[in-house]
Amino acid sequence: MLFKKPRVGIALAGGGAKGLAHIGFLEVLKKNGIPIDIISGTSIGAVIGAAYALEPDIEKMKAKLRILIESDVFRDLKLDKFKSVEEDHWFDRIRNKLKMSLTFAEAATRPSLISEVQVLRLFDELFGEKTFKDTKLPFAAVALDLISGEDVLFREGLIRDAVRASTAIPGLFPTVRLDGKILVDGGVTANAPITAARKLGANIVIGAIFGYEPSPPGRLESSMSVILRGDELAKLKLFRMLIEKADYVVEIDTGDTHWTDFGMYEECIEKGKEVAAGHLDKLKRISSGGPFRRLFGSGKAT
Repeated sequence: MLFKKPRVGIALAGGGAKGLAHIGFLEVLKKNGIPIDIISGTSIGAVIGAAYALEPDIEKMKAKLRILIESDVFRDLKLDKFKSVEEDHWFDRIRNKLKMSLTFAEAATRPSLISEVQVLRLFDELFGEKTFKDTKLPFAAVALDLISGEDVLFREGLIRDAVRASTAIPGLFPTVRLDGKILVDGGVTANAPITAARKLGANIVIGAIFGYEPSPPGRLESSMSVILRGDELAKLKLFRMLIEKADYVVEIDTGDTHWTDFGMYEECIEKGKEVAAGHLDKLKRISSGGPFRRLFGSGKAT
């Protein structure tokens, strides 16, 4: 009986700026001959996955993303206003509370905190008129439909529409309305797009994620902090159930990188490379199709 080579799917999770580490992760896999037959992505994972599927050239990806992150189009998003400062002083605590109050006031009166015009400019710059037919390997992006409550798997149409929907952080970025659906960031329910890779035909799925432990709880003194903490823990529980469906999961630890710290792209890419190198032997064994048991890898190279 002839040995049948498995189809390896790489599932890239969301994580904001942390997700730039996916570039380094893919770079190490490609350089070491680990097959990337299929790629799926959620949120920033969809951005990186789409870019790779369209042109699997890591150096070109790095150059394009670097130019974009340093461009006026990206700076106009003003993502840094969503980052809180460390509360080492009473003034910092007051400033954070004022910032939160203003943000919630804006959220109550506007459809999104970042305008649709700004977001459209960004994704036009990234993907233009490219469609799923232009990809060089199978790719899918995941979003959530607020009407049906179902995850939506994008496998056709304009890449920019699919990725824009997959990255539409609720309240922050505008929703995407397509085919009677109102779509937001797939990370709400499917931050690890393992199932998406399986539906594309992968029989071995390797997931790249950015943590599965809760963040420090903080003071939990306000009603909003309690609501947000409960929401975080509910999503985390679902996330842990999702990653159990992968054959191997690599946790990429990007340290204290905030989800808005896109200026840290070089450090994040290097961290992705470092972690992938630490898991290389196991990844080679799994992707070769030989016998193995389901494995889970931590973010620390061993």
